[in-house]
Amino acid sequence: MDNKNENTTNNKVETPQVITPTNLNVVSSTPQDNNKPQVVEVGNTTVNNQVKEQKVDTGNQNNNNDKTVPTSLKPENNNGGNKKSGHPVFLVLLMIFLFAFVYFLPEITDYVTNYMNEKNGVNELKSGIMTCTYNDSTDNIDYNYELTLNYEKNRLKRSRMVTTNRLSDTATDGNVLTERQNSCEFLRTVLEENDIGMTASCSISAAVQVTTQTIDYKALNMDFITSNITEFEGFYPEYELNESVTEIANELESNGYKCERNER
Repeated sequence: MDNKNENTTNNKVETPQVITPTNLNVVSSTPQDNNKPQVVEVGNTTVNNQVKEQKVDTGNQNNNNDKTVPTSLKPENNNGGNKKSGHPVFLVLLMIFLFAFVYFLPEITDYVTNYMNEKNGVNELKSGIMTCTYNDSTDNIDYNYELTLNYEKNRLKRSRMVTTNRLSDTATDGNVLTERQNSCEFLRTVLEENDIGMTASCSISAAVQVTTQTIDYKALNMDFITSNITEFEGFYPEYELNESVTEIANELESNGYKCERNER
């Protein structure tokens, strides 16, 4: 009986079996002989492909992650370093430019103004000499006033006033001329004793008395003149340093003077 059972068992035909592991997608098996152990072949190809796909997917995910990172969040070591080092240089250059602009501002202003004046035909910023004359008469004396102004770029620097007192008739009493001469001599003495930027010279003849008053406005001491106003009666300076010669000319011409400019 035992042999029979063994034969029966041996005579059974084994059918192919498919074993599917839980973690594998495809598993195949081949029929085995009665006396040979069963060999299970695992679909390594499928597993390997899955592993490769996972690796590829992982790589793609990493690439996608790199692409989706905002640019502003990415570190910029080079650019950041350049910006920090560039700011001090820019500030230094800006300070140098501002200093140079302020330092050369007068020259820049003169250049622009001269250009605009030349373009518009205006000559107010030229330098030269302006001479203004005025004549007047009384019953017995003829007066002649000649004012010469030296200016630079239309700004007053020096002046000279020559006053000529002439008797209209030689038979007229010359006391008026003597009084004018005495006033001039008194002024000349004061100015010789005090260097205040003003000088005076005087001359007289039988019929003519001439007083010449010169002023250097750069050296003019107005405090002294104001403190001794009585000594400068009739000779008080009417103008100031750097006053507009054009405005002076307009004022003089409105009072009857005739002015001419000799510019260079």
